[in-house]
Amino acid sequence: MKKILAMLLALVMVFGLVACGNSGAGESKAPEASKAPEASKAPEAESATYTYNGATSVFPTLWNYLTYETANDADILDYITDGFYAFDYNETKDGYAMVPAMATGDPVDVTADYIGQYGLEEGATSRAYIVNLRDDLKWEDGTPIDATTFVESMKRLLDPQAQNFRADTAYSGAFVIHGASDYLKQGQYAYSNMISADFGADEYVLIADLATNESGAFFVEGKGDVWFNIKMGGSWSSNSLTDYYNAGYLANTGALWTDVIVAAADESGYVAVTKEVADALCEIVAELHGAASAADYAASAGDYAYQEWEEFCFYGADMPEYSFDNVGIKALSATELLYVIDKPLEGFYLKYNMVGPLVNLELYDSLTKIEDGVFTNTYGTSVDTTMSYGPYKLTSFQADKQYVLSRNDEWYGITEDTYQTTAIVVDFVPEAATRLELFLQGKLDSYDLTADDMDEYSLSDYCYYATGASTFAMTFNPDAEALAKMQANAGANINKTILTLPQFRMAMSLALDRDSFCLATSPVNSAAFGLYSNLIVSDPEAGTAYRTTEVAKNVLAEFWGVSEEYGEGKLYADLDEAVESITGYNLSKAQQLFDEAYDLAIANGLMDEDDVVEIKIGTPNNTSSFYNNGYEFLVNNYTEAVKGTKLEGKLTFSRDDTLGNGFADALNNNQVDMLFGVGWTGSALDPYGLMEAYVSQSYQYDDSVDFTQIDCTIAIDGVEYTTDVWTWYQIMNGTPTTLTAADGTTLENYSCGSADKDPETRLQILGALEGAVLLNYNFIPIMDESTAQLRGQQVNYYTEEYVFGMAFGGYKYYTYNYTDAEWDAYVAENNGVLSYN
Repeated sequence: MKKILAMLLALVMVFGLVACGNSGAGESKAPEASKAPEASKAPEAESATYTYNGATSVFPTLWNYLTYETANDADILDYITDGFYAFDYNETKDGYAMVPAMATGDPVDVTADYIGQYGLEEGATSRAYIVNLRDDLKWEDGTPIDATTFVESMKRLLDPQAQNFRADTAYSGAFVIHGASDYLKQGQYAYSNMISADFGADEYVLIADLATNESGAFFVEGKGDVWFNIKMGGSWSSNSLTDYYNAGYLANTGALWTDVIVAAADESGYVAVTKEVADALCEIVAELHGAASAADYAASAGDYAYQEWEEFCFYGADMPEYSFDNVGIKALSATELLYVIDKPLEGFYLKYNMVGPLVNLELYDSLTKIEDGVFTNTYGTSVDTTMSYGPYKLTSFQADKQYVLSRNDEWYGITEDTYQTTAIVVDFVPEAATRLELFLQGKLDSYDLTADDMDEYSLSDYCYYATGASTFAMTFNPDAEALAKMQANAGANINKTILTLPQFRMAMSLALDRDSFCLATSPVNSAAFGLYSNLIVSDPEAGTAYRTTEVAKNVLAEFWGVSEEYGEGKLYADLDEAVESITGYNLSKAQQLFDEAYDLAIANGLMDEDDVVEIKIGTPNNTSSFYNNGYEFLVNNYTEAVKGTKLEGKLTFSRDDTLGNGFADALNNNQVDMLFGVGWTGSALDPYGLMEAYVSQSYQYDDSVDFTQIDCTIAIDGVEYTTDVWTWYQIMNGTPTTLTAADGTTLENYSCGSADKDPETRLQILGALEGAVLLNYNFIPIMDESTAQLRGQQVNYYTEEYVFGMAFGGYKYYTYNYTDAEWDAYVAENNGVLSYN
């Protein structure tokens, strides 16, 4: 599915093929009487071809199902892969239906047959399933695909040496395959908190009782080596000691911090804890408590003064070997595939989340190399390294120039009434003006309008509007250590560490006029105020959109400060009216926060009075009108916003417009300080799973925020329970967890996944997590996803009205008014210039 903005991180598999171009929901602007030439009624010649010509401004580089990272790479994957289940039109063609694709029917629950195996105990339900596969599945060369192909592909996905980017799709989220994580991580050195969130007295060890290895580093028998990480807060805090140091809290122990601890840290920030390091940590913790020394702190805290440092620390240990035979996937026959999962899952969400990665085993293995212990594989990087099992196959690929997909006649799903498109040709055309010129010449079959095109084409009979499910944001790099290094490299009197202050990031949010930003960059888009758009569905069976629920409305009302402004005699009559009033723009409050941030930065030593703040904004290229207009708008907007504040004349911007396919990783790689127009696509029908993108350091655009260290309080049956955001995410997706309230009330092995059948509480958790993420002001929503697209005169859409999940029909249902030869003749008759006004 092609998105309006480039470089989005695709979160989940695509179930079957959906529409190209427009994505989302909305009304078609095309009238009943189309200007398109009438379809030819003559019988088709046997050699007739129908080519869909498209263009992209960011070119894919990797479409290996096991390792791809961006939505641009998924542009190719969408056409050459398949799923167990796919979305199609419902019978009335006004909605979607999930239908079997590679599977022949719904998964069959066989949990009872496997009690005593794969960790299944008596009473387990909805944990083991058989997927019955079609018997005509094939690769593009005709080689059969059977259940064993899925099992062996899963083995390669989880290969411990490969460490594939997509491996966590098998062990994270709602669909957790038994043993997948253990197999993947065997032989690796892994870390776990030394002190759990329960802070049990039996977890603490006196320094004198710790064993040491030959190098003098501490370890605990049976648990592992003792480590400290300068970038992490462990169980002690959501802030690391680096954060406290940079904020000026270690005035007396700063030398211990830099000379003893930081000096011993490796590239990842880990320090092997020796007695010298432990003693230094004791002194630092004492200062954080306002004590003159550890001995002074011990006068009131006792032995705890010499143990509290352990809350910052981790155990490191090698993971034991694990046989793939114990992983919950098995071929029972050529067409029977068994899955055993660790969390109960059933119904819609079972089919929606079911993982079935495939690679052509012979080709994949031939491309695998291990040299000096380093694993590499070039599968899915060229025509020769690609094998399709979907409706199209890759037949030509020229990097940053053009790729061609041809219909795969070995695929089971092609019928006389579907897939008339015989080829898809996609050219690399970074400039919007050039794409428009090619479209008007009949050389492209669609064109996404930019802000510059709206006056001329917004009312065209060929213009189709659609609102997508994605939300786009601006996001910042608040990593104190990284910002300090970038600041030092930027030169004298350049400041970046002010970005660590939430007051500054909040000011950046409130100072942005989102409606004006949309008008300047993509006028069909609308301002966004939450993580999830109006098209994210929280109840797919009933078709309920999350944003229409009371829970979701209250999240926005509380976050934007209007929760106390509605009711009898108040500013707004009801919650709906209060939410409708939200603009996200409050310049006076923003200016107040800019001043607060400046004063804090000065007071905490983050900034000098003669410093100038420089924020480097990253974009994929310098040819996209969206990013060019967006950068210009943001610079002008914030330059004006700080006038009259203590940051007037002190807030500047620069740009790195060379990020290309590395755009999504630029913050985590510390290349830039800020991104905009970023978000995720996929999982529109599973916001509970999609939340992982916002709270997992594996997916966050800014991975310095650790949601295992940020607490959230949620009421269950009238009792308030507090635990960290990541644990709530796990609970919401079916992981049993023991919760203890402040009054001692305990919920043993509590979970609230789809199989727990408590949708009200599950929705409540989702809303609480959305609020918790928003309050960090690292991922700041600015706009929803919408498109205005011109449809070429050669192509007919299946439905004139946009249908959520199916768009306008996609390649499966597109039909053509002319063959390629007839189209060329028609364009020539019009002197190579077509009218769409």
